[in-house]
Amino acid sequence: MTLELANLLFGATAAVYFAASVLFVADLLGRAGTLARWAPRLVAIGVPLHAAHIAVWSVVLHVCPVEGIHFALSVAAMLACLTYAVARLRYRVDVVGAFVAPQALAFLLASRFVGPVDYEPRLRSALLPFHVISNLIGIALFTLAFAAAVAYLLQERRLKHKQFAGFEHLPPVDALDRAEHRFLVAGFPLLTIGILTGTIWSREIEAGGTAAIARAALSYASWALIGGVLLLRAAAGWRGRRAAFGTILGFGLTLLVLVIYLVRSLLTAPGGPA
Repeated sequence: MTLELANLLFGATAAVYFAASVLFVADLLGRAGTLARWAPRLVAIGVPLHAAHIAVWSVVLHVCPVEGIHFALSVAAMLACLTYAVARLRYRVDVVGAFVAPQALAFLLASRFVGPVDYEPRLRSALLPFHVISNLIGIALFTLAFAAAVAYLLQERRLKHKQFAGFEHLPPVDALDRAEHRFLVAGFPLLTIGILTGTIWSREIEAGGTAAIARAALSYASWALIGGVLLLRAAAGWRGRRAAFGTILGFGLTLLVLVIYLVRSLLTAPGGPA
């Protein structure tokens, strides 16, 4: 019964995110009409469904949602949608959902193809859940910052080329720039905590080889890049395109860290390649 409920919640969540993605795309193409207002609402509806799926599925697999990579993509996607649903109540960032909803759908689907990693007892330190939670919330905030940065660049391009058709319902570039900055400011301390706890935690285990070194290098690089964007914005007035490109690059490095985690999980999962 629990398995059937987990599958039902998974299907419902995927359907809601898919419908939201379709409406967002239609809205950007100017073909959604009055249905466009349902796109962000569907993302908000998907959040409790997604959270319930994570809870039930973790019971089915007997895996803690914040222990390891198995639920990392799904939890990060859910947190990004939750943050978006809350942020849009205060800021005019509805268009950000055009990037958040498809990514949430992709992460939800991808999480089903990653088998749970059976950590040895010596890896189950008190720092691990704290490390994972900090990173997941940070990734959720960086996802929104990335989406706002992409939306900023698209809006700026439309303004530059005087493409005003359908422009009036989208947020102004200043609002997107402010939203991007605030998401970065909120996520950067969490990324810092995640890196610090990861460094301390990694000293408790043996060296992880090339993959561990690559993860660490990319984590520090993304931290330094995002920190640089924030510093240059405060000290040198970096805004607009430069800040947007820096945010996109920093988020890309963060995604690479996740990819390495996923590849390692697939390779070490039962039945995976040796």
